[in-house]
Amino acid sequence: MKLQSYGVEFKKWLATPIGAEEYNAHREHEHFFKEKLSSQAISNMSENDFREIYKTLYASNLFTNKDWYIDHKLLAPNGIEKIKQELKKLLWDDKQINIKFDEFRKNIKGFGASSLSEILNFVFPEKYCLWNDKPKTVLPFLKLHILPEEYLKYQISSGDQYLKCVSALQSVKDELVQFGVKDFVELDVFFWYLFDYVIPNQPIELPPPKQPDEPPKQQIVINTHEGAEYYLLELGNMLGFETYTIDQSKTFEGKVLGDVAVQKIIPPFSQQKTMNIAKQIDIIWFSDENPKLCFEVENTTDIVHGLVRLIELQHYDAKFFIVASEDRRAKFEEFKNTLSFRKFGTRVKFISYDELAQLYLATKPFTQLKTKLLGE
Repeated sequence: MKLQSYGVEFKKWLATPIGAEEYNAHREHEHFFKEKLSSQAISNMSENDFREIYKTLYASNLFTNKDWYIDHKLLAPNGIEKIKQELKKLLWDDKQINIKFDEFRKNIKGFGASSLSEILNFVFPEKYCLWNDKPKTVLPFLKLHILPEEYLKYQISSGDQYLKCVSALQSVKDELVQFGVKDFVELDVFFWYLFDYVIPNQPIELPPPKQPDEPPKQQIVINTHEGAEYYLLELGNMLGFETYTIDQSKTFEGKVLGDVAVQKIIPPFSQQKTMNIAKQIDIIWFSDENPKLCFEVENTTDIVHGLVRLIELQHYDAKFFIVASEDRRAKFEEFKNTLSFRKFGTRVKFISYDELAQLYLATKPFTQLKTKLLGE
């Protein structure tokens, strides 16, 4: 019923100037190929004739430089004489079309299934269909499940598959005879109508709203200064930074922070005065011996002191973070909005302990999979 309802609309559309123009263009296409690919015309075909034929194919519009493709992918590997020979066999031998289809593809490089089906369709519109992106799009739109799904997703690759396409589209054509669709060229006009004028104007069917995923169960709890430093070091290591901590001798759950850090001493990235300040920052992630991300963990100490230490490195291409429990975020925002710190904008940020835990939990499996598949 859906197919027939569009058949009614198609018949009306054919009577419009646009519909008549599309129909006439298809018939001119048919006339061109019937004339250029008659048995005698193929025998007399020159390279320029072949070039004109291939450039006229709808399928050739895939290529922005058609001449380059013809020269390098068709004429060079095959030669004009072989192309002529195989075209004549494809169109005018008495073998079954599935056999001729396979032989042509085996013997001639560079011709896809769309090109072959287009040639067959416009030379023999009463026998063979055009198989390209239009029927592959229109059939699912019409909910006509008459071919295997892989035929719609991928290129067909054999003559037997092409025969199945012909048979399937024959059944569609038969349903549309009452609306003036008498051959496969007119069926392609019908597909063209739906593909270009109907489907693009359909309302988009949005999938049902996805239920939010449950947040991953928290497997770690950060509530101490040393715990925050440990996970910052581990996180920086996983992300490929050279990590450093001032608290080399402190431990967390039996692990010495100095053993977790990549750098045992701070890299000499600046003059001594700046170095002395940097050595007092809790955690620094370095890249090429330059500080990139600097963290002050403020479990109980005054946040403003940590901010002051961080911005001493303001002349370096680095970002600065206060890491603390969520209940200290408001105090951070209060200090950040003062005149002294406001100019640093997004260079200075707050990360809560819970956010640090979530980031660590999300990064660890990714890093493990990356190492497994891609190596270190």
